[in-house]
This record gives sequence, structure tokens and C-alpha cells, in this order.
Amino acid sequence: MRSQTPYSSTVAATGLRVMLVDLAVWPSVVFLYLLVLLQMGGVDEFVAGLFYDPSQRLFPLKHNFWAEQVLHDGGQSLMKALGLMVLAMWLASLRIVRLYAWRRTLAYVLLVMLLSVGVANLGKALSNMDCPWDLVEFGGSRLHFGLFQDKPDDLPRGRCFPGGHSSGGFALFALFFVGRSLGCQRAWLTLAPAFLIGGVFALDQWARGAHFPSHDLTTAYLCWMIALGTHAWLFRHEEGLVPESSSVAKGSSGERQKPDDGG
Repeated sequence: MRSQTPYSSTVAATGLRVMLVDLAVWPSVVFLYLLVLLQMGGVDEFVAGLFYDPSQRLFPLKHNFWAEQVLHDGGQSLMKALGLMVLAMWLASLRIVRLYAWRRTLAYVLLVMLLSVGVANLGKALSNMDCPWDLVEFGGSRLHFGLFQDKPDDLPRGRCFPGGHSSGGFALFALFFVGRSLGCQRAWLTLAPAFLIGGVFALDQWARGAHFPSHDLTTAYLCWMIALGTHAWLFRHEEGLVPESSSVAKGSSGERQKPDDGG
């Protein structure tokens, strides 16, 4: 009889419908509510105003050393290094027997990181929304058009929605699904890196005048749905979505496992 993993036991108890509501429907409802509140309730402009100096007609932290070179440029370098490390580990898993069981998990994390950054940057290219520092009310020269407003085609194109910098941090939502699939009892704790790094990157861009809160809220939502959808797709053939933990359990009983064909 096939042994049941902690995660598959949880899924069996709660049901697929409940899991879908918890991980997809409710986050979507909360996202839409907050997006409307930020965009149409004046919250975006209020937050940007906290960092804007009307006497100088600029965002004082726009070119601040810590905000620009450390948190922005340095943060980008950090996330690129992390992505390269995951890629190196995945490549190593193709040759190192002890890493076979982690191959699909590493491929999943790497794919989520690439998709999250790629989708955010694609959105910036297509959305035609301006940064706060470009707008007349914040020292710029462009009129302010919200997400739900029609911007004339003859105006300069914007490339500021959703937030791109925070996507590197929010891509770490993938760690939650890794922890959940491995049966971690406190898998929610694995959300901390995504919220911490993504949140710091987002706040940095608000302070510099590069983004409104709604821009990074959208980024966080997109990264969450990418992590959820990619996990469901990549592990769709695995019972309980746990290829790694079940492989390790069988391997510990003395049976040598062949590498899976994922990744």
C-alpha cells in the first residue's frame, strides 16, 4: 500500500475546493479590493506624498546612496546572485545523486523566479502607466492617469506598472509551496522571506518616487499566482504534490531511487 505523506493527508482532509479558495480565490478578492482602494481611494497619492518634498519639487531619496545604490542596485544584484545559485544547484542535481530528489523542486523555484520577473517587466512594457516622479503633482511634467482611466495615445508612454524591483523578492513565495509540499506544519513561516525582501524593495521604490503602492501590490499578487499555478502544473502528476519527500522516505528504507524526469 502506498504510504501517505503529511501534505497529501492535509489535502485529503480539507479537500481541493477548500485549498483553491484559500490559495487562489481569497487572495484574488483581497487583491481586487485593495487595488481599487489604492487606485481610486487616494491612498497611492497619500503614500507618495509622505516622501515628496513640495518645496524642492522632488523626492529627496530618489538618488540617495542607501535607497538607490544599496537597496535598488544592490538588491537587484543580490536576487540575480540567488537565481544563479539556484540554477547552479539545479544543474548539479543532474549529476549528483544526492541532489536527484531535489531536482524538480529546484527547477520549480528557478522557474517561478524567472516568470515573476519576466511577467512584471512585460506588464511594465504594456500597461502605459507613469511613475510618481513623472507626474505634475510630484514635480514631473506628465498628467496623472490611473489604471482604470483611458490615457491618450499621443502622450509619452509610461513603464511603471506593475513594480519590477519588488518582483525579485515576491518571487520567493515559491518557498511557501515548497514548504507546504514537504509537509511543514508551519509552512506559513516560509512566506517571511518574500514579504520581507519584496516589502523592503517596494518601500524603497515608494520612497524614491518610482512606484505607487498599488504597483507593488499588483506585483505581489502576480508573483503569488505564478508560484501557485507553476507548482500545480509542475507537480500535477504527483500524488499530494510531493515527489521529493516521498522519494526521500523510500530511499531511506534502502531502495535506491531513480531520478524523476521533471525540471
